[in-house]
Amino acid sequence: MTGAPAIARVCVDSPLPHLDRLFDYAIPAPLAPVVAVGSRVRVRFAGRLVHGVVCALGATSDFDGALTPIRTSASVPSYTAEGLALARAVADRYGGNLWDVLRLMAPPRVASVEKRERRAGDTEGDPAMTRAREALRSGGGDSDLTDFTDSADFTDSAVAADFTDSAVASSIVTGGRVVWEALPWRGSASATALGPNTALGPIPARAILATVIEGCAQGSCIIVVPDSRAVDAFVAAAGDVGLSRWTARSGGQIAVIHSDDPAAQRYGAYLAAMRGEARLVLGTRPAVFTPVPRLAALAIWDDGNSSYREQHAPYPNVLAVAAMRAEREGAGLLIGGFAQSVAARALVEHGWAESAPAARGVVRDAIPAIAVLGSEEREREGGSGWHWMPGRAWATARAALGIGPVLVLVPRSGYVQGVACASCRAWATCRDCGGPLALASRGADPACIECGLLHRDWHCHECGDARLAQVRQGIERIAEQLQSMEPSAAVAVSSSGTGIVSDGAVTGGFVVATPGAIPAVRGGYAYAVVVDAGALVGPGLDGEEDALRHILAAIAHVRARREGGAVAVAGALPDTVTRCLATWSPANWAADAYAERAELGLPPARRVVEIEGSSSALGAALAVVIGPAASAPESEVREASANGGSRAYLVSRRATQPIVDALRALQVERSRAGHPDLRIHVDGPLEPAG
Repeated sequence: MTGAPAIARVCVDSPLPHLDRLFDYAIPAPLAPVVAVGSRVRVRFAGRLVHGVVCALGATSDFDGALTPIRTSASVPSYTAEGLALARAVADRYGGNLWDVLRLMAPPRVASVEKRERRAGDTEGDPAMTRAREALRSGGGDSDLTDFTDSADFTDSAVAADFTDSAVASSIVTGGRVVWEALPWRGSASATALGPNTALGPIPARAILATVIEGCAQGSCIIVVPDSRAVDAFVAAAGDVGLSRWTARSGGQIAVIHSDDPAAQRYGAYLAAMRGEARLVLGTRPAVFTPVPRLAALAIWDDGNSSYREQHAPYPNVLAVAAMRAEREGAGLLIGGFAQSVAARALVEHGWAESAPAARGVVRDAIPAIAVLGSEEREREGGSGWHWMPGRAWATARAALGIGPVLVLVPRSGYVQGVACASCRAWATCRDCGGPLALASRGADPACIECGLLHRDWHCHECGDARLAQVRQGIERIAEQLQSMEPSAAVAVSSSGTGIVSDGAVTGGFVVATPGAIPAVRGGYAYAVVVDAGALVGPGLDGEEDALRHILAAIAHVRARREGGAVAVAGALPDTVTRCLATWSPANWAADAYAERAELGLPPARRVVEIEGSSSALGAALAVVIGPAASAPESEVREASANGGSRAYLVSRRATQPIVDALRALQVERSRAGHPDLRIHVDGPLEPAG
């Protein structure tokens, strides 16, 4: 073909840092019609046939010698030019390889999907999308469905009135960035007030859709959620206004990017989003990378959720990638959740985003009555107050069974996760490794959590007593006791170990659940008890934030105060967490937490840069990069922890990227010399100093 590019510049699949660059390959004439920027190819590299991605095309090469030809190429590109540029920027931010980010961006290729006839790539004039925007603006639904405007619960909803009509929300369509303090939405306690597709649960999916979908008139929009339940909630909410999930057979407006889907469905949805065939992209963590023709708006629900922390190199965070895309592509960004992460609050404090707090006038009616039963309250109650289920909470829970389901949130899975001597209360530990002992079931012998050793003849090492006291009871033991305390009530158990109960499967009785496994019930729970709430506060920097996220999520599943909903939180909690729960003020908590961390020089006011490797690699990094920066008068760097072969440093935000770039250059240099022994982890969890 005359004038066709003869050279493809390819990123090859290699973990070695010094090979993180583009290599020139010749484009054979038979492949010239299909090789394009973003194409997946197979090439010969270092004597092996490896995967690669075409990142650029050219007419000439700087390489002296004959170029190796591309062996095979996919029939359609898997990446756009902007997607490749984003991947390079993410790799640079985290000191990683381009290939690793490309692997995270696109799902595995399915050749049969590429052979299907391509649908029209412009849905701007799609009547279904237009009708959905109009329905969401008016608060209505599809004409064939029950009209939401007939439900007082929806028309009075703080979610609808306090957010979707606000100037802050509308600014997202024009590139605004908003951190939203969300309130729960439950629809109505009556099934007749809900559309047949409507998902149960408190996620305000319609409010988010109403805000984000306006951008679909200008381009594509992406909604990122933490799990499959949230995906289902948004798909159902979209279905109630006439939008459908994209499939190869029938098309649709919503491209769902979810690892639980079959490979062909996932890859097909990805291509539909990339081409603009489906303008609304919805999915879990990988969805934030999805390249689209023109990004108009992004939304992240529950941004502090641990599922957003990528476990593969270079360990990018969803919030950071979303912020990068909003900045690079001029898109609006909505960050919402019941809890508010300190990282999201930092965007407000830095002036990069606006805050959209819940109006205090509507908070009281939107949430249940909340009672935090701390030490003083339990002491006043007497002996029953110190039971894992305080007497006051138990009396209310039994009464609430006549109204609706009752939720009991338990922080621990399993049966009993910690035991002690019944006589002297010394912890029962393993005689071999010193680890804590646990009970797997009723009547089981204690076993070490760390090494698994059974202790059939356990005796206390302090007093010699052989009796055990159950101290850290798990969900299975709590459920067992609930059943004996109230034999006539049904008890459903929902956890990863016992199986997660489906939304809508429970209509009455007790539901005992661990965080993240709470099944939604129609109309919301009548009452909820969070037992041993202090155990939800972990030891790390984000311990309080994670506890708030779990407890607020449980509270959001309970009916509003005006419908008689109430929650008891039993356990010793930090004062800051107690105040936040009692007043439902997560934005204030996040602002105070950020101010405290900024004063102490902790993330996210500073960033974490961790290096790991051999003693020579760490020594080189310290001498060439870390040492000079740490000795600067501005104290740009200070050591946070040193554990064996790793070092973590707190780095000022302005100095982070230059230091990461310098570490990356050192990493490439050592890899080229045959010593690929330096690893870089940016913005990882901050571990206590050892």
